[in-house]
Amino acid sequence: MKIIGIGQAQPSIHSLKDVQHPKPLQLEAIRLAGFVQYGVSTVSARKMASQAVQAALIDAGCRAEQIDFIVAGQSGIADYPSIDLACQVGAELGGLVCRTVNLLEGCGSAISAFMQAALLAPTLSAGQIGVIVLAQRMSEPHQDRFGLMNAILSDGAAALVVCAEDSRYPAKFVYRGAKDISDTRYVDMMRTERGGSLHPWLPEGRDSRMDPLGRELIMQTYQFGPGDLLAFLALRMDRSVEIIQACLQQVGWTLDPDMVLLHTLEGHQSMDGLLNKLGLFRSNRGLVADWGHVGCADQLISLNVLYNEGKIQQRDKILLSAISTGMKWGCAALECVANYDDLKI
Repeated sequence: MKIIGIGQAQPSIHSLKDVQHPKPLQLEAIRLAGFVQYGVSTVSARKMASQAVQAALIDAGCRAEQIDFIVAGQSGIADYPSIDLACQVGAELGGLVCRTVNLLEGCGSAISAFMQAALLAPTLSAGQIGVIVLAQRMSEPHQDRFGLMNAILSDGAAALVVCAEDSRYPAKFVYRGAKDISDTRYVDMMRTERGGSLHPWLPEGRDSRMDPLGRELIMQTYQFGPGDLLAFLALRMDRSVEIIQACLQQVGWTLDPDMVLLHTLEGHQSMDGLLNKLGLFRSNRGLVADWGHVGCADQLISLNVLYNEGKIQQRDKILLSAISTGMKWGCAALECVANYDDLKI
């Protein structure tokens, strides 16, 4: 599968230092994790995702009428319960009649979207394209965007235009493969039970900022003691390493220090631990301060920003690593082929 266009929606940017919060120590913990600012969208997830797709179409030099499929992934609380984001994007693009896939797998949607699109791309006929779009828009009545263990939850969306390997379109990247796995013991983590983000129904007087913080919530939900929590945090890290290694094996790559790791935008401590275990140096760690944690859109936003800044160049091998509540771990492998004269797929 070739990737021929990339784009993103731009939320309004807010500074962490301006936040008033009833738990100032939590804000300090987030600051120490490397976060400085975050994005807030003034429009719905539907609009934001569609803006990202439109930007990707312009980048690819394609039209919405060429779209044969849309694979949409979402993290955060949907605008309305049970409405298909992929279909909403198609509606925004002019009422398309096309194939759609809708994924609600938290941040893990980032990798699942690639896997689903790769199944559909070989069926595209000449001139047809597919779309991958990933979005997160927080519902602050439901969830405090400052309440995670080690991140600010930001709003944002990013999209890719893809096509079949034998298409005439020049590629920016080529998808080489992906692996994912879930540990279903943790399915109830961060479960949300009421309403949609646009019209939430919540008990009177509820304030999400007073909810248990990330570590507290995990310990309450699973009746963890301190030792259990440490074991869980080690599991998070170890499974990330394992799934990255499994992805490398699948695509026939050997871990190389020059590879680029685009991981979920967690705090610096978490990302540094993963980079150290893998022996990698090039990553999206530097985007934590400016972007916050944009859920399932982290990897595509990172890809777009670093590519446009010239920090990802031809022949670079890129690992997109995601970790999400569920718990789900995933990794996808891309190769930058922009300007290849000898591209062979």
